[in-house]
Amino acid sequence: MNDMTVGMENLPNVFIDRIMINPRVVSRVPLRVQHNIKVFVKMFDNATDPSWRNKVDGLKVKCSFIEDERIESLNSGEISLYDIPVGAVNKTLVESCDAFSFRNRMSGYETYIKVFEINTLQPNNLNVYVACFIDDLEFGIPQFDKFYGPMMAERIYVDGIPNEITGYFYNPMTNEEYGGPVHQHSSGYMEGSMHSDDPHARLRFVEEENYKLTVVSNADNEVFAGIDMTRQPEENRTDLRPGYVDPDPDGRRFGPQTNIPDQEVEIEDPNLPTDIPTEIYE
Repeated sequence: MNDMTVGMENLPNVFIDRIMINPRVVSRVPLRVQHNIKVFVKMFDNATDPSWRNKVDGLKVKCSFIEDERIESLNSGEISLYDIPVGAVNKTLVESCDAFSFRNRMSGYETYIKVFEINTLQPNNLNVYVACFIDDLEFGIPQFDKFYGPMMAERIYVDGIPNEITGYFYNPMTNEEYGGPVHQHSSGYMEGSMHSDDPHARLRFVEEENYKLTVVSNADNEVFAGIDMTRQPEENRTDLRPGYVDPDPDGRRFGPQTNIPDQEVEIEDPNLPTDIPTEIYE
């Protein structure tokens, strides 16, 4: 970890640490499944010389769950999170960075975390986007009032199926994972949000199995999108990843779910929300 992880551009970096999906059948005829989705968002700061923690007034994080044509517009840079209105209709939440809870300190850097949570019916394509921002600058000019930091995103559902593939950026010159903002140039991915004449490293995108995303079920004998969601007996519970086929004697497939012992998914910090939010705060 280094200052590039914290953020070396206009505002701090925000990271999506993990995503939990809990599907529940709300209607059997017709079959309707409600998905409770929790996104655990992380920020970092230098422990001895903080750059933003308790230093930047009005610093907030916007978290948007997008499942329409705006996915392509956000991915291409045609629009930014500034263009996504806050509110339940747009599945967009905002939290002050002051509300992020301290989690740990490691190698001279502190970790802060916040959970963003929504409920939605079975989506086809669903992405989540997060970024730091400052509003109420009151210049009266949209170009100046729009002050957003680097945006991070993860695919949650692709064609109605929980996303099984994610990845990270790797700097072959330093032989380290790269945690800062990235832009795509004709030669491939490079560090930084925008291309410039100043020297900046080329990066490689490394695909890996999506261990960030966990699908859990708390109900017995439920059916989710035609997949058996029956839980295993307690003595047979294992850490199952999306797409895993359990080799039990009956040959039953438990499908794209993850059965994790309760203590592994508990939120340790009492300040983290556990209730489904009923209001959106701007």
